[in-house]
Amino acid sequence: MGTDAAEGVETVRKPHSFKVHRLMCTELMKLVDRISRIFPDIEAARPRCTTGVQALCLLTRAIEKAKLLLQHCSDSSKLYLAFTGDVIVSRCQRSRNLLEQNLREIQNWVPVMLVAEISQIVDDLKGATFILDPSEEDAGRVVRVLLLQDASQSNSREDSEIKALQIASWRLHIASSKAMLIEKRSIKKLLDKVGDSDLRNKQILTYFLYLIKKYGHLIMGKQAEGASMRQQGSLASETSSNGLEYNQYAEAEPC
Repeated sequence: MGTDAAEGVETVRKPHSFKVHRLMCTELMKLVDRISRIFPDIEAARPRCTTGVQALCLLTRAIEKAKLLLQHCSDSSKLYLAFTGDVIVSRCQRSRNLLEQNLREIQNWVPVMLVAEISQIVDDLKGATFILDPSEEDAGRVVRVLLLQDASQSNSREDSEIKALQIASWRLHIASSKAMLIEKRSIKKLLDKVGDSDLRNKQILTYFLYLIKKYGHLIMGKQAEGASMRQQGSLASETSSNGLEYNQYAEAEPC
């Protein structure tokens, strides 16, 4: 039991592994990591009574639930994570509350020195906040609006799909062929996991896959063109302000 809890976040320890909601996940990961480090001491100090053992089991479950959430944000589709942003916030808050509640219970069954350390973690859990990153929130919003759009409006549907995917992919950094490929694979893995047990999510994920397959090449082209235009505009402005020839910087590396 102790080994599993102590290794709870080992596979998602690095913040950059989280595809979306990085700030929230990093906050939760650090808290879970701190609990995992003292978990062997908590386990060693537990009393033989039923209540103490039960409190320890509940804490273990809370750590495992938090670990699964962190793993989900590391493995899942970016579009799907943005789409379910409010759900992720709620799950982070529930994990925080469960960890806090179970640690408070554990305090009744451990030595005084360990109580002080647990109390500090409990205070930090209580003060932890989880909010959506504005750009990720924006990506989720445009995707939700697209899903709610009347499919019978075929004339404007394609334009809406391209525009929504362009905004979402820019906000979520799905801007290269490699990123598009990773996103496709992530959606397919989620589809395999969902299967036919959840038709609503299956339909949503199938639609995301359709968007990537149909418009992915257009989105990459538009973003590459936009980046090139911004770079040229920046260089031209710098040349004008410094009174230098533009071609002096034509081969310069972007900042």
